[in-house]
Amino acid sequence: MDFSSFCASGATGGGIRFANRGSMIMKRWLAILGGLVLAWNGYGADVIAPKVLVIATYEVGKDRGDVPGELQGWVEHENLDQAIKVPGIEHPLLTNGTGLYAMVSGTTSRSAIAMMTLAADPRFDLRQTYFLLDGIAGADPANMSIGSAAWIQYAVDGDPGYEIDNRETPATWPYGIIALGATQPGQPPPHLDSTPAAGVSENSAGGVGRVAWQINPTLVAWAYGLTKDVAIADSPALQAWRAKFPEPNAQKAPGVIEGASLGTDKFWHGPIMNKWGEDWVNMYTRNAAPMVMSDCEDQGICLALAQLDRLHKIDFKRFLILRTASNYTVPGQGLTPDKSLFDNLANTLGYLPALDAGYQVGSVVTKELVKNWAKYRDTVP
Repeated sequence: MDFSSFCASGATGGGIRFANRGSMIMKRWLAILGGLVLAWNGYGADVIAPKVLVIATYEVGKDRGDVPGELQGWVEHENLDQAIKVPGIEHPLLTNGTGLYAMVSGTTSRSAIAMMTLAADPRFDLRQTYFLLDGIAGADPANMSIGSAAWIQYAVDGDPGYEIDNRETPATWPYGIIALGATQPGQPPPHLDSTPAAGVSENSAGGVGRVAWQINPTLVAWAYGLTKDVAIADSPALQAWRAKFPEPNAQKAPGVIEGASLGTDKFWHGPIMNKWGEDWVNMYTRNAAPMVMSDCEDQGICLALAQLDRLHKIDFKRFLILRTASNYTVPGQGLTPDKSLFDNLANTLGYLPALDAGYQVGSVVTKELVKNWAKYRDTVP
């Protein structure tokens, strides 16, 4: 006879009163056991399991009604009015109760800290969450136009390397940045997939590690297929700006494409640096995807999520990056790099159109995932 049958039988003369008491004891043991199971898995009783988490890298001012950052369009269009404070993350997570969440990660590779902090919060179960990093970036005019959107196939880290000031490099060098393990620009190092520490010829523990991450190609192709025909708004102002660039792809009306991003902690600009960026991406992706965007966060977010995947905290196969072009990485005709850089920072015509395109394109994917969650919860597209 098992314990529940024993209690239900009213043995030892306890009658109905003892049966009720046994039932209460059983319920308490089940509650304790359930709590132990949740604790063993690292999650509390009030688990927050987002269906989709949008990652914006920054916001300025308020979340509604003022000059927008990357978060504001999502807040206003999706009515993200419920806030969840996460210790260690400056801006609260926002949600609307449907399973769609949004956060601010912070800029540069330091954005990795926010992702690790979120995953360390025991209230969150992110193992089936889809992540969409949506941010503005600089467009390589050889490959895309201002106001366009790009689904990122490869995210490449541009920071690990040797560097010599361009004014002091050999005359035959196109620039002064060299891959760790190589001896001249454009030369592939011995370890493309796991870069050693600077100055160390053999790969070792504590080295740099991965420099390029391939984003789930099946998921990227699915997202691109859903959005490739989205009509992104154009304007006479954008058309006039595009006319300053001779490259055919730079003059195209805004659209949705695929390609690679280059993430660095520095906001670089100009034709010499652009040449380096193109070569760097081609080298580390083995010419699998051209550089279309330059940004400051993709490398940090990828590093964090890849590590969290190894810890079984998230599923890296559920991660997408969408970048929209707010400016070009080189100056237009008649401008010097310094003039172009600071003009872009002070008054870029592409800023608001790029923010709008990010929500317009990205929301097609988030809405599909949330609406048909039963289909996508256990099976990645």
